[in-house]
Amino acid sequence: MLAPAAVAWLAGMGEAVPFLALGTVLAVQLGMLARPAAAFALLLPFLYLAAAVTAHATDAVVALVAAIAAAVGASASLGLQRGLSALLAAALLGSFNPAETAQALAESGWLLAGAAYGWTVASTWLRGANLPMPRLDGQSAPGYALLLACVTLCAWFAARVGSFAHPWWLPLAMVAVSEPSEEPGAARAVLRMLLAAIATMVLVFVTDVFETPASRAVLALPMLAAAVAATVRSHHLAAVFMAPLLLLLSGQPASREPPLDYLLDSLAAFVPVLIVASVGHWVLWTLRPASARVEAGAEPGSA
Repeated sequence: MLAPAAVAWLAGMGEAVPFLALGTVLAVQLGMLARPAAAFALLLPFLYLAAAVTAHATDAVVALVAAIAAAVGASASLGLQRGLSALLAAALLGSFNPAETAQALAESGWLLAGAAYGWTVASTWLRGANLPMPRLDGQSAPGYALLLACVTLCAWFAARVGSFAHPWWLPLAMVAVSEPSEEPGAARAVLRMLLAAIATMVLVFVTDVFETPASRAVLALPMLAAAVAATVRSHHLAAVFMAPLLLLLSGQPASREPPLDYLLDSLAAFVPVLIVASVGHWVLWTLRPASARVEAGAEPGSA
């Protein structure tokens, strides 16, 4: 799956490796979890580019991130939300990686190459891997879209003002664990989300134990395998791996802060976002009980 990134690394094109890897993995995610929208993988570099060049214009990048988050939430009525979250991941990464137009164009070009390869893999070798996701009924989807947009923006602003390394993992993690719930009660749904968010944060800290690029690349391979296996077994478990895996593939260096300082800085942003997300989930899943909102195991894109 990561052949283009490996070839670029062997050729000494280190600047291309993370974007080829990210493009490939995100495109495969779209192909496996949102088959009808697999071609949207070609939008990944353009969303990254738009976010990167507008990263200093808060109003513009906030509007972009909020619009994508709402669209991802609305797609839950078709069971496409997990796959389309790849588009949000590209925008979030760009929004925390401001660059001059020339540099952003070069990075998005490599991202396009990786996305095209990943789309090809998903459309050929993985054509039969069409994994069902929970699907919301039409009346619940607007509320879920609003929830996802609000949680994403809250996490984005908390990460923006935070002082911890590679903060884009926070809004991405909150989106990943904010899946439509099949639990019969709101309390159990919130508890599942809380545990998944905490587990994600723990994995993010584990990745920062590995400081050298080589060790982080080695760790990325078993984590990618674990993410694929978890996706087949449980979509809730798979959500835990999304942010840590993309963090490893991004090529961003490990935090240089003392571990305790990094933990405290991250918790200062993580805890308030977790509280807001918990309240939002509790309200939505209380207003829309499981029997009226989720059809588990629906084929993505089916009516």
